[in-house]
Amino acid sequence: MKRMLLKLAIIGGILAATGLIVLVTGVVPINASSRHWAVTRWFLDFASDRSVTFYSQGIQVPSLDEPHLVTLGASIYESNCRFCHGQPGETQPPVAKGMTPTPPLLTNMTLEKNSRELFYVIQHGIKFAGMPSWPTLNRDEEVWPVVAFLQQMPMIDNATYRELIRHQQVPSLVGNCASCHGVDGNGRAGKRVPVLASQSKGYLEKSLIAYHQDERRSGIMMPIAHRLTQDQIAELAVYFAEQKRRQRETAETFDQTHYDVGKRLAHHGDRDDKIPSCVDCHGPFQSTPLQSSSPQSSPDHLLPNDDYPLLAGQSAWYIEQQLRLFALRDRGGSENAHLMHPIASKLSDAQRHSLAVYYSSIEVDTQ
Repeated sequence: MKRMLLKLAIIGGILAATGLIVLVTGVVPINASSRHWAVTRWFLDFASDRSVTFYSQGIQVPSLDEPHLVTLGASIYESNCRFCHGQPGETQPPVAKGMTPTPPLLTNMTLEKNSRELFYVIQHGIKFAGMPSWPTLNRDEEVWPVVAFLQQMPMIDNATYRELIRHQQVPSLVGNCASCHGVDGNGRAGKRVPVLASQSKGYLEKSLIAYHQDERRSGIMMPIAHRLTQDQIAELAVYFAEQKRRQRETAETFDQTHYDVGKRLAHHGDRDDKIPSCVDCHGPFQSTPLQSSSPQSSPDHLLPNDDYPLLAGQSAWYIEQQLRLFALRDRGGSENAHLMHPIASKLSDAQRHSLAVYYSSIEVDTQ
């Protein structure tokens, strides 16, 4: 027994010494051009697939049939993913071909993974593969549009893809925003995207700077804003501030009870719970609520300012989501964002919904 242990100790020492020599000398190549051995590639792929299947269990998949969700997902894909994975109907990008492992063309690969697995990979990335995690891990709602798009990707040709991300005839700088927000800032990718038209220049500029500096967290906006210079941020802020707000083609339906509660909270707050009113900072200015039995009139001077966004006419989904993020301290923003933390925390789910219903029902037409 002692001899066997001695032999094992000698063998272990030799292996350790060999490993140390290999490590110190650098004799093992790490160059991407050498590619993986077939057995190494199989091992990594198999281990990765099993891990994704294991850790994606229990993820709750929302409805992915939401209008415009695939359009939004395509726009996010164009901004964050196509540099490595390419566009539908095109070959692998040249730089990506030099990576080891090479990022796969996703046209057929997405059919092999279910929604939970796609979500997990997009959100968390993959080690040893160069696949990054989502820029912020607290924004699940930003990942699902990409999942919805990837599931449709095998059926999408290049012409259809370009239509989904179309920028129309606009300056290239505005084109970075137009695929989601629309050329005129009134939106084209559904309820998850805020209306930028007629917001104040100061607020838009501060928001883009916050995204640029990673102080406002969004896996969609942070990468885009990070590529912008300060002059480009100022130019975009001026452009969208000057765009006219137009009436929505389809008005959001709402419950009158929620509307009444939201209106009361917005204009008067709640003294018992120490919730201040919203209108002093967020408006609305003179406007008419949709589907209301009586027009509402608000003071002229409640115009959007440089410190706070105009909420009138934003989608209920978007407003409610922002209030939830503020309550969880997951949103971030410019220097005034922290003022919303105690307010949003005091609001119940029902109150957040009521405020969202009220503000979304206000039609603002500045044409």
